[in-house]
Amino acid sequence: MADFYTYRNEYAKSRRRRRLVVVVLVLLAAVCVAAGLYWQHGGKAPQAAPEATAEPTPAPEASAAPTPTPTPAAGEEPQRIVQAVDTAAWNTSTPVAQTIDTEYLNTDHRMIGVPMLGTVTSQYFDTVTFVGDSIASGLGIYETGYPNAHYATYISAGVNSFVNNTTMNNAVTGASETPMEAIVASQPDYVYILVGTNNLVTQGNEDSFLAYYERMIDMLREQLNPGVIFYIQAIPGVQETVIESKPGLDNARIYTVNDLLANLALRKGCYFVNIREVLTYPSDGSQIDEYETDGVHFTPSGYRAWAEYLATHTVWNRRSLYSGQNPYYIYGA
Repeated sequence: MADFYTYRNEYAKSRRRRRLVVVVLVLLAAVCVAAGLYWQHGGKAPQAAPEATAEPTPAPEASAAPTPTPTPAAGEEPQRIVQAVDTAAWNTSTPVAQTIDTEYLNTDHRMIGVPMLGTVTSQYFDTVTFVGDSIASGLGIYETGYPNAHYATYISAGVNSFVNNTTMNNAVTGASETPMEAIVASQPDYVYILVGTNNLVTQGNEDSFLAYYERMIDMLREQLNPGVIFYIQAIPGVQETVIESKPGLDNARIYTVNDLLANLALRKGCYFVNIREVLTYPSDGSQIDEYETDGVHFTPSGYRAWAEYLATHTVWNRRSLYSGQNPYYIYGA
């Protein structure tokens, strides 16, 4: 059975033959045209010019005198056929005022999330470093299938804990460390960030939260290799009863903050992963009942569902290994 390369070679040969035939036909046509022109003009002797006759040639009839072109009066602009264009407004090297708003506004995090695309193998997560708080720690504490991933996740950590490089105990390894040093030492290819629930306990601090978050990404970019890919994970919702003791963790507010994080991801060149799709109800954003423990964290089954979601929602990369067929790789391309 002929493979792709045999078919491609046969098609290329056929295509070259057709081109050769076309070239030969064009050359023959050019030769024929040249021969015809030669016999028409060069093959016949030139005929003698007719002798002049004695009959007088009639004088040509007088034609009407041409209409003179009107000349403008002194100091008057000549009339233009095409309307004049004022080039002063655009033909200039001086800066002009910006008229288009390039900011991302009213971003819906559900529209920005990375779509489903194949399923990467667990080997993909060997070079992943998860960054975040105790909620993200469950991916390393429970058997989620990613034992070789690196974890810089800490109990009660907020985004300011990473920016200030506060010494904390790693919730997965138990080591006392400073977050930035631990992340840099892991030398990741991918960084998955989930932090913010502890910050949102305080109400009305969205601006400072986003400022710290942006600064954290800048610090990571400064200290990691240029090719590192960043994924910002959505902050999952909580159970409805949590708002009674922590009013800041209102699911409607968490939804709005995720919109702001998606906006941040667009500005900073990061990818946004909407893990809420698998962990919370779409109606009100609260945790799925079978996945919740204390209203904030998740059960082992919830973390396994979370891990499976991450494996099916990555941006295609030629280096990645996929379970089954590679979604975009074409054999022979």
